[in-house]
Formats: sequence, C-alpha cells, structure tokens
Amino acid sequence: MDTKESIYSFPKNQESNYLTLKDRLSIQMRLNRIEGQVRGVQRQMERDDYCDQILNQVEAIHSALSAVGILLMSNHLKSYAASADSKHSESIAQEMLKTMSILVNRKEEEK
Repeated sequence: MDTKESIYSFPKNQESNYLTLKDRLSIQMRLNRIEGQVRGVQRQMERDDYCDQILNQVEAIHSALSAVGILLMSNHLKSYAASADSKHSESIAQEMLKTMSILVNRKEEEK
C-alpha cells in the first residue's frame, strides 16, 4: 500500500482526532504563551536589547513549540494506532515512522 492509500485508510471522521479536552486546553495555553513570547521578542528588538537576552527568549519559544509538537505527535500516533487494522498495519506503521522522523530529524539538525 502506498502513502496515498494509507492516508485513505486513516479514520474517516477527522473530527475525532483523539485530542482530549485537557490536551486541547494545554495546547491552546501553550500557544497563547508562545504568542506572548514572540511579541516580547519583537519588543526586545525594537528596544535594541542585548542579543543574549533575545536569544534566550528565542530558545524558550523554540522549546515551547517543540513541546506543542510532541503533544500533537503523540495524539497523531494514537490516532494512527487506533485506526490500524491487520490489513494495513504495516503501511500505517510506516506512516507513523515517517511522521515521527519529522520531529526527530528537526532535533538532530539542531545539534
């Protein structure tokens, strides 16, 4: 089964993405905090703050975005696992690995 077929084997009801209310609220709170941090960096740039202070905030934003990505990835993988049937389990596993590699490769590139 190719990628296109495995996408079609994914649950048809996209509204059910396995994000619990707690996870949704957690992600929304994190995104709101990130938005505030980005605005703070903009203000730091306007004030011509010291680079180390700005870079510290940029790293905090980056870490916060990574945490959001991990939460989303976790829920995405749960969705794939829940949709797995024996006929398509190998292709679904391959899709899960591809999706995980996106996050992992970003981490490796940062080193």
